[in-house]
Amino acid sequence: MMQAAIITGELSGDRIGADLAASLRSAVPDIKLWGIGTEAMRAANVELVADSSSWGAISITEALRKVPSLLLNVAPMIRREVLARRPDVVVLVDFGAFNVRLATFCKQNGIATAYYVPPGCWKRDGFASDALIKNSDLILTPFEWSLERYQSRGVPSQFVGHPLLDRQGPSLSREQFADELGLDFDKPIIGLLPGSRAHEINHLVPVMLDAARMLASTDPGAQFVIGVAPSISAEQMCRFLTTNKDLRDKFTEIWHELTQEAEKKIIRPLSRTAGSITRSRQKLLATNGGFIVPEDALHHTPFRQYRGSSSSELPPVVLAKNLATEVMTYCDALVCCSGTVTLEAAVVGTPMIIVYRGSKIMEFEYKARGLHRKIAHIGLPNIVLNRRAVPELIQEQASAQAIAQHISTLLRDITVRQAMKNDFKEIRKLLGAPGASDRAAAAIINLVNNKRPSA
Repeated sequence: MMQAAIITGELSGDRIGADLAASLRSAVPDIKLWGIGTEAMRAANVELVADSSSWGAISITEALRKVPSLLLNVAPMIRREVLARRPDVVVLVDFGAFNVRLATFCKQNGIATAYYVPPGCWKRDGFASDALIKNSDLILTPFEWSLERYQSRGVPSQFVGHPLLDRQGPSLSREQFADELGLDFDKPIIGLLPGSRAHEINHLVPVMLDAARMLASTDPGAQFVIGVAPSISAEQMCRFLTTNKDLRDKFTEIWHELTQEAEKKIIRPLSRTAGSITRSRQKLLATNGGFIVPEDALHHTPFRQYRGSSSSELPPVVLAKNLATEVMTYCDALVCCSGTVTLEAAVVGTPMIIVYRGSKIMEFEYKARGLHRKIAHIGLPNIVLNRRAVPELIQEQASAQAIAQHISTLLRDITVRQAMKNDFKEIRKLLGAPGASDRAAAAIINLVNNKRPSA
């Protein structure tokens, strides 16, 4: 029986690992799969020895907070698991700070490694570290321009295409999506995708909501959908939708006034899913006062009284958890946190802007390292095209005013929208042909068969 460990470190890698697991199991039905990941890998029937949902980091300052714990606690555990189970292959998905070290350990102990989506493979002019090259038996990249840098170093490498091209389309029709979320498709719908990392939520959601207020003031019919990542809790989103202290205090009073029956109906579904519409089939809206409640709960007296007396600036906002594909497909424009989601939105074809904000320390790091001069683009769609096709607003540039202005342009200027859609068609061509996960699985199985001693 073939055994493979798949090690991922954040949400995008978790989904790639899950797709790979499905392809491996399709090719080798009795394969044993285990590893590190989160919801997607778990849903793909991969035995998880650790959950990586909180590991994501993008800057050095953020990584410094997480890496010590991973190296001191998780790394020894996974090394023990590797030695005890001795899988035929360890498949490493991105997450270089952790996975390159694990590749070194596997090499030292005679265990084959395949690096799928190696760190920095998306860079147009990047380089491969010596540790990555020396300790990888196979490298599988989703970006064709990175292939030469691995092959030139003598490691077996293959361009497999990008697994985003194999992602399933929306699980809901346009009509179902509108009905579930209480949206009106005759009015503009703007999707807000603030990322999957806690620090991204902390810094992006407030400015996104400020931009929503500005857009709603110029277009009262505008509607807003926040795509909530699986790693983000209801409590975090509640906090940002009640940013005004007076509203929060009043919300607390109302919350305690609810009957026990209403608590079961309102609070528990929120804390469990933060708006997992696909499971609960329940409309979750933010009221005009900024409170997240099921639509039918608005008739409850405390909510009705306060909502009627509120002069909140916050427009109606809908939370949609586990519906990222639907949000990207059915919205008229998107505000996307920089990351894999921007490439996914480009594949779907919805006009967007790319934003990123971090802490003051992250901003200092960004400028001190001269990244604002060294890096031409941070957005994957622009990196793939090797030119600026999608607006990028970074740090202080990502103000509410700038976001609102760019989204207003996307909504009103058909020429700008169509030009961006044409660019997205070019991106899909550059990402290769569908079937990346199947090709990666075939290459990994071939590696295992070649490593096994002949009978």
